[in-house]
Amino acid sequence: VPFAGRFNSVGRHAMVAWNASREAARAVNDALPILQRADKVIVFSANPPSAASGGPDLPGAEIALHLSRHGVNAETSSTVSHDIDVGNAMLSRAADFGADLIVMGGYGHSRQREFLLGGVTRTLLQHMTVPVFMSH
Repeated sequence: VPFAGRFNSVGRHAMVAWNASREAARAVNDALPILQRADKVIVFSANPPSAASGGPDLPGAEIALHLSRHGVNAETSSTVSHDIDVGNAMLSRAADFGADLIVMGGYGHSRQREFLLGGVTRTLLQHMTVPVFMSH
């Protein structure tokens, strides 16, 4: 939970940060009871692989289908961002969407790689603007 701000509701407008990893799938399934009660759910992918390079035609479609099988009406959204890192792109999209919860998989790289390159998990933990549900 962010150290600043008031959160009258959490999970009414949820954003799932999706990168098709094991950690992201675990987070979605761990958060399923929350997502089932949400009014709106958006599955967001930042910088997904293109269909031309072997990525899916519609990033997030598979997990949105999985969610629909559990009674969650989820929309998908993706963006390619070269100007800002993925973590900040996620926070920006969460604000645009009006998300009051971000569901994401937490992933840790080696300490050296995290120090040099940072990481999405680190960015979200340091700069979160809404509560984050994270699983690993």
